[in-house]
Amino acid sequence: MNRKNAKRRPAEDAKARRKRRVKYDTTPGWLRAVKLMLMALVVTLIVEGFNQGSPTRMLNYLTQRTIYFAMNWLVVLTSLSLSELVKHRKAMAWTLSALWIGLGFANYMVCRNRTQPLVSGDLILTPEIVGMVTVYFSWPQIILGCIAVLGLIVGLITMFSRTAKCRRVNYAHAVGSIAALACFTFCLSLLALKFDYIPETFSNRVDAYHDYGFTTCFTYTFGATGISKPDEYSTEVVEEILEEIEEPQATELPLRTRFDADDDLARPNIVFVQLESFFDVNTVIDAEFSRDPMPNFHALLQEWPTAELYVPTIGGGTANVEFEVMSGMNMDFFGAGEAPYNTIIQEVTCETIANTLRSHGYYSTALHNNTGTFFSRNEDYANLGYDRFDPLEYMLYPEYNKVGWCHDTVLTDEILRVMENSEQRDLIFAISVESHGKYADTYEYTDGDIEILSLPEDAYLAPFQNYINILPAVDAFIGELLDAFSSYDEPVLVVLYGDHLPALGLTAEMLTTDDLYASRYVIWNNYGADFEAVDMQAYRLSAELLRQLGVSDGVMTKFHQSYPLDVEDGEYIEKLKTLEYDLLYGEQEAYGEQGPYAPTDLQLGVDPIVITGAELEYGRLLVTGDNFTEYSAVISGENVLETVFIDKEHLAVRISADERALLGERICVAQINPDGKELGRTAEFAFDANAKYPHK
Repeated sequence: MNRKNAKRRPAEDAKARRKRRVKYDTTPGWLRAVKLMLMALVVTLIVEGFNQGSPTRMLNYLTQRTIYFAMNWLVVLTSLSLSELVKHRKAMAWTLSALWIGLGFANYMVCRNRTQPLVSGDLILTPEIVGMVTVYFSWPQIILGCIAVLGLIVGLITMFSRTAKCRRVNYAHAVGSIAALACFTFCLSLLALKFDYIPETFSNRVDAYHDYGFTTCFTYTFGATGISKPDEYSTEVVEEILEEIEEPQATELPLRTRFDADDDLARPNIVFVQLESFFDVNTVIDAEFSRDPMPNFHALLQEWPTAELYVPTIGGGTANVEFEVMSGMNMDFFGAGEAPYNTIIQEVTCETIANTLRSHGYYSTALHNNTGTFFSRNEDYANLGYDRFDPLEYMLYPEYNKVGWCHDTVLTDEILRVMENSEQRDLIFAISVESHGKYADTYEYTDGDIEILSLPEDAYLAPFQNYINILPAVDAFIGELLDAFSSYDEPVLVVLYGDHLPALGLTAEMLTTDDLYASRYVIWNNYGADFEAVDMQAYRLSAELLRQLGVSDGVMTKFHQSYPLDVEDGEYIEKLKTLEYDLLYGEQEAYGEQGPYAPTDLQLGVDPIVITGAELEYGRLLVTGDNFTEYSAVISGENVLETVFIDKEHLAVRISADERALLGERICVAQINPDGKELGRTAEFAFDANAKYPHK
């Protein structure tokens, strides 16, 4: 017995020594509360400093919008109070503080690169977000960022093991205090919403974050997806809206046509060209350049109908701009930062200009010289009514700029291929990518570059310099496309517009438009029709264009055509929200509870890719066919073979003697994007795997 006790004593003594070494936090509750308040104040100052972006703006915010700063402080304090629920109170409070500061810094970096601030949806690592990391940040920056995050995690773990902890948690007191603080913060937020101190939706996120603070706005975006159900939504309300829609009057455009009288000029081919990050640089006040970066576009502005198109985003959000134009739906009603392509459009069909024009004999094609899986376009366009989608993986002979984006000139040949291969009138929606950011923070002059002679002081000089030297290639694409259509043997109507302003540090005060969301659009045609262009919201563009063509099909089209383009009253907006909710999330009362649109059998590529032959010789598998691209890969069984693109009719695969055993007698060709995702494949092709093999 004594021997057992003797053996236990050293272990028990060690345990007792460790217990004596434990530091306990004996800070009184009132003092902890004061420390939390001060910590929340410091954290809010740091986070809001990142959000405001400059000491001057931060000082103005503190002195002129003190009540909003206090609300942000309350949000941070409420989150830090959760540390009272654990024994390691100090460590948890520091961890939560580090989290807020990290989010504030992330918001600062996001705003620099895309202008639009951080929202909760950005924390979901979608393929789009992951793919953009390597575009906006260099590998050394990414590695340093990962090291910093790892160091922070190690530091926090060390802090949890070293800092004093409380002996026990009074959960009843802690939960009660946190609940009271959270309830107070929540009620104060509701009162702010009720009395319009904070708007229910942020139509301008950039201004909202500056006006109301990062923590308040960022917290507000959590769970904000979809369109909230209108208070008075019902069958009767929808029917009343439909009854008030006026039947649009037919429009006859004056014509000065070079076509024969037999041509159906009321149904021209319609081509939308949405230009990535493209805007009229002459709208920057006091900006001067050594030569015009966009002469073709400026010539269009002088000769053709043009006006301002008010888009829902700046610095990024291409998919949301195209969604507004296609569907006639206002993005303001969706969650902050939400992309419907990643949410509701994956589940339901949606009324669009493609669906509307199908009944008029149009065949619809979307083109984008970027990867087809970006924002799930390869899936969503079927629900948007398109018959065909031609992404980068199916385009012939693309070329790339220094940033890695595909040159827009590839779109000219692809658009002409679409029209030449169609016996019907075509609706074409082309989305370009060449002038996409990021624009490097350093600039090195190259012979022939356009130089900036003057620019507003706060604009990003080096990125702007890089940007204006991308524009000439985009502008050349515009000229090339319209030159091709000028002599085309069918009537063609083209609408060109920029999707949003680039992230170049511009403010509304720097622009002649006095609006960061204004983007110039132009209406061009090759048959002499006198179209009208007036300032309007992007979600009204398609309906207005159809009105001038004498088309008024579709609920959204008729609704928009029943109101003047300059209407901004609350009644119109409320009715629009009700219709959008009904068609996407409600009972589709506007359609009689049965939506008329079904997903299309979406074809990828202008022409199908086919295999016509395969021959194995000289240790090489040579595959012949048509419409192959650099993204084509030969597949045998489950094996993706290393494929060499020769030309659109030939692919080659080197086959060693060891690999020969893995090669079956059936192959197919798949289109695989840079991330390894397969978009589609051909039917299997059988070939004689033993013919002419091997050869020395």
